[in-house]
Amino acid sequence: MNMATTRSSSGVSRANLKPRGTAPAASARQDASFAAAPRMAAATPAPSALRDVSDIIVGVALILGVLAALLLLTLYTRDSMLIGKSLNEQSQNKTATMVCKDGRVSRGDDSLRDRIVEDGVFVCTDWRTLQAIQQEESERGMRKY
Repeated sequence: MNMATTRSSSGVSRANLKPRGTAPAASARQDASFAAAPRMAAATPAPSALRDVSDIIVGVALILGVLAALLLLTLYTRDSMLIGKSLNEQSQNKTATMVCKDGRVSRGDDSLRDRIVEDGVFVCTDWRTLQAIQQEESERGMRKY
């Protein structure tokens, strides 16, 4: 026994299909009426005070974060330039017996106010003798070849 049955489709009807030989005027009239038909507008949610306040808080937090990052970048750049300048001055002095090879910047008690406002003082953390530096340079020169 054959159990297959035929059902009509609910979405497509042969009556709604255009015949092949329709005139362009009739087709244009149908398109115009479809374009002129009222459309359903998307529902926009009503603005809420909580949403506005949360947007303001997020914006202020982002701005403060960017400002803090810029401040830290400025402080780091200032310190690294001071260290580089001091080390360069030390390495240019070939008459000294001790030469500084590494150091750090010290500011008061290292509080945030001191870090921002006070000028730092370079403190050497790695002293080398001139003879040791010359020996290292000669060993590096031998290894290159």
